[in-house]
Amino acid sequence: MPALRLPLEIKIQEPSPSMDDAGGDILPSLGRVRLGDLAAVEGLASDSYKICVSTLMQSLAQYSAAIIQLPPADAALLRSGLDSARLFFHQRVYDSVGDVVHSDDAREWKTSGYYADPQMWLEMYDYRPGVTVREHGGAMELSPSGLPDIFSMLGKVCRDILDAVSFSLNLRSCVFTEILDNMPLRSQEVSSSVLSACCHSRPSFEEAQQHGIASPDDSQLLMFSEQEQQIDKTLLTLVKSDRSGLYIKDLHGRWILVDGDLGPHDIVVYPGLALYQETSGYVNPAVHKTEVGNLQGCMFGRCSLAFKLTPRFVARPGGSEMGAAGHGVDTQFQVPVTVTEFMQTDHSADQLFPKNNESSSQAEQDGKLLPPSLCYVNYA
Repeated sequence: MPALRLPLEIKIQEPSPSMDDAGGDILPSLGRVRLGDLAAVEGLASDSYKICVSTLMQSLAQYSAAIIQLPPADAALLRSGLDSARLFFHQRVYDSVGDVVHSDDAREWKTSGYYADPQMWLEMYDYRPGVTVREHGGAMELSPSGLPDIFSMLGKVCRDILDAVSFSLNLRSCVFTEILDNMPLRSQEVSSSVLSACCHSRPSFEEAQQHGIASPDDSQLLMFSEQEQQIDKTLLTLVKSDRSGLYIKDLHGRWILVDGDLGPHDIVVYPGLALYQETSGYVNPAVHKTEVGNLQGCMFGRCSLAFKLTPRFVARPGGSEMGAAGHGVDTQFQVPVTVTEFMQTDHSADQLFPKNNESSSQAEQDGKLLPPSLCYVNYA
């Protein structure tokens, strides 16, 4: 099997001395931007658009996340999807054999349909256009309602955000289109991106685990398990949940609760490793985790919808566009790597931040975490 060309240790770039001049004022909290203000139009960029892009990029630089305020109709669709997901999982009967993702599937990233992680008390339903999901008996599997409409809506939101990123980096318009799926998908194509309905710690699921889960000796039920620090391999991830619990490390290495003060129209966005790769390290990926310790007495658990915009399967992200725009491109980004290779390579937070490994334990004991580096942005 040929060796993967993507380096196993990706170096995070150091902060630029001129970042304070480029980034403007330090944001006291996560930046909030209205989706309507973020939509690109023909002609010269308006002052409001520049301010909106500046707020978005500064928030991504400081907090590795931002809040997007959706129009009322889109927000209502999202709330309806959350209600449907909550009911779907509440009525779902867990199968301790057929619904578990086994250890030999751990490298399979093109998931679809229902699956569960008994170690993390997590259930998921992945909607991936182009895939018809069937149950064990061959019948078409039921899903939460509204997922196709939500998928389309959030996909458009992500593309608007990517246009803002390309503007801030002085890249050509729609530069990310080449690595994204066709819109709409062509016949027989399967979406690289996915919309996941998730449910943490549903009481009836935990009860089923207590009665039906195998003993610790049953190693065949080993599953995907969330690490303390996770990094998505996406370009962008959009998340909306019915209860707070999503934490992301900020510039100073502190865990920030990013969904604790969301309004009914708000959704969280954070960058992934694919965007870091495509921008040659100029936009850092978010390091995140989910806390679900505040669900006592909640009969539905914690439900969320997560849209993950991922490069198309045959794309080869690289630094050519960044170089053409006049940015310095490190050697590790000059050789493109296929998305399939990229998605099947393990990338942990320890690999991304190797300089922080030796002293991170002591910093955590002191109540502090070492910072990831600041991304470079251009607001001209």
